[in-house]
Amino acid sequence: MKHFRISYVFLLALLTVISACEKDEEVPRGEYASGVIVVNEGNFGENDGSYGFINQTDKVITQDIYQIVNNETVTGLFQSIYSHEDKSYLIDNGGSKIVVVEAETFKYIATITQGISSPRYMTVANGKGYVSNWGEFPNPAYVAVIDLENFVVTNKINTGSGVNDMITINEKIYAATWFSNIVHEIDPISEEITGGVETELSPRLLEEDANGRLWVFSNYYDFATGLTTNFLSQIDLVASKVSKSFEIPTDAQRLETNGDGSSIYLGTTTGVYKIGLDANSMPLTPLFETTSLYGLGIDPTDETIYVGLSTFVGNGTIIRYNSDGTELDSFPAGRNPNGFEFR
Repeated sequence: MKHFRISYVFLLALLTVISACEKDEEVPRGEYASGVIVVNEGNFGENDGSYGFINQTDKVITQDIYQIVNNETVTGLFQSIYSHEDKSYLIDNGGSKIVVVEAETFKYIATITQGISSPRYMTVANGKGYVSNWGEFPNPAYVAVIDLENFVVTNKINTGSGVNDMITINEKIYAATWFSNIVHEIDPISEEITGGVETELSPRLLEEDANGRLWVFSNYYDFATGLTTNFLSQIDLVASKVSKSFEIPTDAQRLETNGDGSSIYLGTTTGVYKIGLDANSMPLTPLFETTSLYGLGIDPTDETIYVGLSTFVGNGTIIRYNSDGTELDSFPAGRNPNGFEFR
């Protein structure tokens, strides 16, 4: 009888575990768990940015998903979106705030304003968020360190003027300071700048390739002549030096990599170029031509290319291309579509 009782208790426990597992598996995922988030930046001074969503199965785009879910519009000049675990962070450069939402449902969670001033991009390291902030002139730009549990800024790391794109590689943070010529290395343990690499011009955008090297899109605008000079550089992070650098078109806008980091994609206002990791110069011709490119994204699963077109006077357009540059289809977008997040 004793053995029977033990077996009965064990059976009940086993059934409870199985039941719990089945319940966990049955929890529905949110409507925005799988697909493409579109960042519509909005127009400067008007704060009319928004976030759209492309359902890749039925090829339908939904505009302003935050308003649909929360029954209110979140206004802002949205620079980017960053998702980590079960949350997404909407980076509002114009409104100096970060709106936190549930990643899969876009339901509102919190707004971070204290310690945030003209935020641009975000990355995560050592369980904390790091957000580039331009700040208010003449105060220096800085990286805000965010407690991701309580949504508060716990520290500021001064970086000099114009800190822009950020990326985490091998447990180190790299921050491009657009109005200088340095990519800073930040230690997320000490929360201090521990190194840096000088680039050809002012670093703006960063991407990591398959070999763990950092690619930097840098540029310089000469106010006297009105001319722009752009460079693409590859940084050897182990040696902390630029391993190669070459000039790119003056109308360059965006920098992306494909899913495995084996190719670099450069978006200009007039075309998209595919660049191999061993390249020492720009390709002579683009993969395909376009007009008014403002945003660029590469689907990591099949290398479908998403291009955001902007006229700055009205809503934009999204065009999708095969990896060979063949046009697939197009979608309407919000104001100034500048980027994409693939889920």
